[in-house]
Amino acid sequence: MPLSEYEQRVLDQLEAQLASEDPKLGSRMASAATPQRSRVALGVSAAAIGLALLVLGLAVSRTWVSLAGFLVMFAGVYFALTKPKRLEAEGPAAKSPKGRPPRKPGLAERFQKRFEDRDGL
Repeated sequence: MPLSEYEQRVLDQLEAQLASEDPKLGSRMASAATPQRSRVALGVSAAAIGLALLVLGLAVSRTWVSLAGFLVMFAGVYFALTKPKRLEAEGPAAKSPKGRPPRKPGLAERFQKRFEDRDGL
């Protein structure tokens, strides 16, 4: 169901306000895509095939067929609900020398920084 003209106008205003207040978050939210239809369709198909194998394995009393059906069903749902990983880096500073993203400070490091900042006052 499409949005009404008023709802679309309000949504556009919210997007513009977000982009002006926090451009980094606005660009990240704009680039965050929903899962592709083909990916979802393939995952749902795999889940249906897995369910059929599960029922078939129960009907013929073959545990390994049921187990394989469950695994195929689980993999299909997982595939449909996850986004593909991006292969390209966002920039030279986006990754550490080992190729991993930089580690965010943990709770202890944040408390230590707050404590040091407070002592400096």
